[in-house]
Amino acid sequence: MSERLIIRLASEASQKQHWLIWSDSEKEIIASGEIDNAEQLKTLTEKAATRHVVCLLPGVDVAIKAVPITGTFNRQMQQALPYLIEEELAGDVEKLHFTVVAKRTDMVHVAVCDKQRMYNWLGWLADAQIVCRQFIPEGLTLPFPADRNWQAVQLDNYWIVRESKEVAWSCELSMLDVILASKIEEDSKQIIESYSPILEDHRGDWMNDFPTMPMELLTSGTIGCKINLLTGEFKVKKAVNQNLLKWRLPAILAALFFVVSCINLYIESYKVEAQVDLVKGQVESVYKLAFPNQSKLAYSRIKRKLTTMLGEINEGNGSAQFLEMLDDLAPVFKNNKQLTPSTLKYDAQKQEMRILAVGANFQAFEKFASALPKPYAVQQGALNSSKNQVSGLLTIRKE
Repeated sequence: MSERLIIRLASEASQKQHWLIWSDSEKEIIASGEIDNAEQLKTLTEKAATRHVVCLLPGVDVAIKAVPITGTFNRQMQQALPYLIEEELAGDVEKLHFTVVAKRTDMVHVAVCDKQRMYNWLGWLADAQIVCRQFIPEGLTLPFPADRNWQAVQLDNYWIVRESKEVAWSCELSMLDVILASKIEEDSKQIIESYSPILEDHRGDWMNDFPTMPMELLTSGTIGCKINLLTGEFKVKKAVNQNLLKWRLPAILAALFFVVSCINLYIESYKVEAQVDLVKGQVESVYKLAFPNQSKLAYSRIKRKLTTMLGEINEGNGSAQFLEMLDDLAPVFKNNKQLTPSTLKYDAQKQEMRILAVGANFQAFEKFASALPKPYAVQQGALNSSKNQVSGLLTIRKE
């Protein structure tokens, strides 16, 4: 978001509230104004919807206390801070909200605010449907004091003063003299740079700085400011993407289904492995019973052994088929005196016999083919005639 909405909340719901819209990219004010009470914050709902919202808290409701420390500042020391300054506080520490706004080696500065006041401000914003993620004490958005010069600006009937990087306060105009008298000695030359018209007859050496609209001055101090009183019980929860929330349950169910499926696959795989081991054991036992004269073999070797034995059996079947074919063809050659086999070759894989034969004439080959008993068939190759005889290749196979 390149634009921010700055709202200066009032102490009471019935009091005036100021607002300003600032463009970070253009470095200028887009719009500004004021509303009469907290109820009218609803008029800013639309403006807040697409902008980064920062709320400034009245300095009269937030006290900043300096607490000396020794040693390393840790969680235990932070929890003890309220009780270290308990005597300086008017209320019960259990009803106050504490936030560390600055830390040095020997000093921490703590912003203290009434918890009920925090709940009130958050309630106003919630009623107006405005989401704010940062609460800053208004005085800590004034320019950093240079050369120990205090910074001051007037907003309505209130003066906002920043003494140093860590300390700031606000008060009504009627209380300004009293507070300045408690902080500045009568003959002190404490310089106070004012961005509003200078007040006369007030303690301190007042100087006019460049006149600036109060809300513009305070807004410029929010840029890059890390201070945030929304801590502890008031810490803003991260926004949840509604689209992701919509798919949350289906995603959980899908993940659960995937896990259950994996478990089932593992169980099934385990069962299959157990069954495979059982079958392997049974195969080894059957092999030993079937071939008692063979040495005991593992399952993987049994498979190779059986393959070898089957190959030997197949070779034996080829010889038997060759002899059977010779027995069937012998009468055909015996009855055909004009055709004589010269060479024989048997292909066991194709189950066919190739015969190179020599005949007295072409009719001898035709007579042989017609005399073949069923289920034999002959494929006759090219016939060559030479020296009063004919030769050719006969391929015989069962149909």
